[in-house]
Amino acid sequence: MIRFTVFLFIIGMMPARADDLLTVYQQVINSDPQLKAAEASHRAALMSTDKARALLLPTANFTADTSDNSQESSLSTPPNVETNFNNNNYRLNITQPVFHYDAFVLRKQANINIRQSEASLTATQQELIQKAAERYFDLLSAQANLEFAQSEKTAIAKQLEQAQKRFDVGLIAITDVHEAKSAYDLAVASEISARNQLASAGEALSEITGETHDQLAKLNDALPLHRPDPASMSDWVDIATKQNLQLRALKLRTEISREEIRLQQAGHYPTLDIVASHSNSDTGGDFGRETTTDSIALQLNVPLYQGGLITAQSREARHLYSQAQHELEQQRRAILRQTRDAYRGVINGISQVKALKQATISSESALETTQAGFEVGTRTIVDVLLAQRTLFRSKRDYDQARHAYIVNILRLKLSAGTLSPDDLKYFNQWLKAG
Repeated sequence: MIRFTVFLFIIGMMPARADDLLTVYQQVINSDPQLKAAEASHRAALMSTDKARALLLPTANFTADTSDNSQESSLSTPPNVETNFNNNNYRLNITQPVFHYDAFVLRKQANINIRQSEASLTATQQELIQKAAERYFDLLSAQANLEFAQSEKTAIAKQLEQAQKRFDVGLIAITDVHEAKSAYDLAVASEISARNQLASAGEALSEITGETHDQLAKLNDALPLHRPDPASMSDWVDIATKQNLQLRALKLRTEISREEIRLQQAGHYPTLDIVASHSNSDTGGDFGRETTTDSIALQLNVPLYQGGLITAQSREARHLYSQAQHELEQQRRAILRQTRDAYRGVINGISQVKALKQATISSESALETTQAGFEVGTRTIVDVLLAQRTLFRSKRDYDQARHAYIVNILRLKLSAGTLSPDDLKYFNQWLKAG
């Protein structure tokens, strides 16, 4: 029992395992409501072909009735005697459609609808890859921002304490103390804001994973910076125009709207059916008899006038088709903008990461020099505070720039319709716990 208690104590003292990018993505797949809704919508869309095919298959109907009758006739023997009897009837009808133009249009619509549903589902899956990564790195950035805010506050508090001591012995003026106190108050406000941003980023990630994330694996310094392949922005725009899944789904929706015009116009067309029937009528009473009838017939139905309903529905379908075309063009322009923005984000991100890495190195050297100068009296406390703030900001911005670089690569591939879990797997290898 003692050994077991010690074991539990040791386990409790061990740091919790940090979730990496693939762990978070798996949580998203298992629990995200948006993905579950898209999967259910796709399964529902698969039923559209069965519904359309059913309109071309035979239908069978069976009806039966019985009635209780009372009859009094002068021709009966003896006359004017009330007679009670039942009439029994049943009828079986089998109808095989021969020509229903609307049924053929519906079948074509169903096939397009399934393709649209597949594109929409795949688009949702790719969007979740990008969303999982974006919210993962948003949370990492928020954690780093809070760490830097806390470090800055601690450092400024130490400098404030030193400034107060130096003032007490008359080595510096009171203005230096006030400057340090002002910087400290600003650092406290920054820490409060950083905590709020961290809580918000954590909620955003939990929204799609259904889990809380106390620790996340962080990027190591070995992350390579590669330019997009292909290297030309115009190539990426061409790929996005052809392969973007949101765009493909809207194109298919436009096709469905175009077929809807034909479907509504089908209300003007005649229909032709083969109708086979078998009926039996058993009538009682003085004139009772039993009749059985079998028939096979061609049934032609020609619509003549329905109060203008078909014309109004056809016009409505044309307007909805026009709406779909305009929405498709709007989405196409949005995709082109997103592709160009993501491409520029990757290209500029590479330069920014390199520059911020060098800025961090320079800031560290500047801080060491400034602190040395402060010790010998050639620099003021304000100079030290500014150097510290510059270093903390450089470190924070360096991490955020690397996060943005990864997110922009994923956005670029999402716009091109080529994003896959393998992309997360690639970047996951550059993460480390702690």
